Amino acid sequence: MPGVPSSKGCDACRKIKKKVTYYLSALLLEAQADAQTSATSFSLALDVINCIGSGKQRFKFKHADSKLATGHTTLGKRRAIVPSARAAASFRIAMQVPDNELASSLIGTLNITDIRYGLEYYGYFLKDIPRRLGSSAALDAAVKALVTAYPYFHDRDFPPEALMYYGRSLRSLRDTLDDPTEARSVNTLCAVYLITICQSWLGKYDDQLASHGEAIAHLLKMSDFTQIKTNFERDIIITLTVPVIIEAIVNPRIKMEPKFFQLVSNLNDSAPVSPQRNEIPRSSTKLPTIAKFPEWIRNLTPGDLPEIAAAYLRIRNDSQRMREYLDNWPATGYTVTSSFVVMQRSRYQAGYATLITLGLMLNTLLRVFHSDNPVLSAEASFFCDEIVLEAELASCYRPLGAAYIALCLVVAWAAAEDSHQLDRIDSILADYQSDFKEISWKDRAIWLRKQFRRYLNMAGAETTDLGPPDSPRKLAANVPDSSSSPETCCVM
Repeated sequence: MPGVPSSKGCDACRKIKKKVTYYLSALLLEAQADAQTSATSFSLALDVINCIGSGKQRFKFKHADSKLATGHTTLGKRRAIVPSARAAASFRIAMQVPDNELASSLIGTLNITDIRYGLEYYGYFLKDIPRRLGSSAALDAAVKALVTAYPYFHDRDFPPEALMYYGRSLRSLRDTLDDPTEARSVNTLCAVYLITICQSWLGKYDDQLASHGEAIAHLLKMSDFTQIKTNFERDIIITLTVPVIIEAIVNPRIKMEPKFFQLVSNLNDSAPVSPQRNEIPRSSTKLPTIAKFPEWIRNLTPGDLPEIAAAYLRIRNDSQRMREYLDNWPATGYTVTSSFVVMQRSRYQAGYATLITLGLMLNTLLRVFHSDNPVLSAEASFFCDEIVLEAELASCYRPLGAAYIALCLVVAWAAAEDSHQLDRIDSILADYQSDFKEISWKDRAIWLRKQFRRYLNMAGAETTDLGPPDSPRKLAANVPDSSSSPETCCVM
């Protein structure tokens, strides 16, 4: 049960245990966006630190050990996990950002270190957003929508103001895109990304769309790589390139030139890497190769096979080294989901699961022209088993810390041949579907399986038995064609 401290003083006054006075103007819902808390008198008198967090109700939660071990603790209505490991760092960040309620709310949200709910899943660069507030109307509106929806995203019991601020963020973004200068700003690109995150929490409330991938792709193509000078600018471009590649698989309107992916790859290679990280086995597949996956899946030709085979061998060898590294990971004894060691391991697990998913996709394409190759079939079965294992291991990190698993399961569902294995994948995918209910992962799996089957038929390969009636395989065979283009992005 949560404790409800009576104090609503700012962070500085609470730290030195002083009582404060405050005033919060929030009489009307429409006025909440501009509500300002008055400065704490004690903080101003000392003139030591900005008044951050004044007038906010705080909650404390105590987690039972059994729930931590199983990963079933939920984030209830207006609940927040109390920051612990980075309390001191948050104060240093707070002194470098605008002194207002929006910045304070975002800092408090970013300080949540529990891997199940931490926003670091969406990118390390988010910690640099607070100091950018006040310079972009679109970014400010997107942050407001994010911090308003965040306490409710797991239970999906969103209040009306969460939808209101999400709608405002869309309107503000459209207005910003009318300004050629602001449209090219990295702040605008970041705003689209935050709006996409909100959309995954709130559901399809704008034009029945799955994402804003087209808008992101359009803004990425407008980016001036010669003006990228900070880690924030570099990291957000690298981060947003990945969902664009994923959506391009099902959306033929997203077309990016190979030169763009080479520029992004060069940005990634220029990022500083610690000597210790160089010793850890990682994927050697470059972004320009990953960028070819949409074309390979949508329009596979025999001429693509040599490049696909080379990429597959590289991924297979890298994944083997990463698997061995995971197997030799020293036992830590940590069960707390906010510990740094657990966070490190979970991120490496995510990298491994993503890599074997890419390998499984290439394996399936190779089997189109080598259906009688027993080695490829055995490796495909192994990859599917590994994805199932990683999905089970990552369950304790749900929802955010394991959000990558659903996409891995989609590929495994589309590629699996053994009926028992397919049924197991289908069951786990249905379980993970509850984390982000508005995204129909099964529909994506059916579409991808249909693509693979189409290639098998074109190559004249004999398909295996599709299983009993009403099985996932039969559903994949009978599903209507879903290769048509989605609706145009509402931002565009």
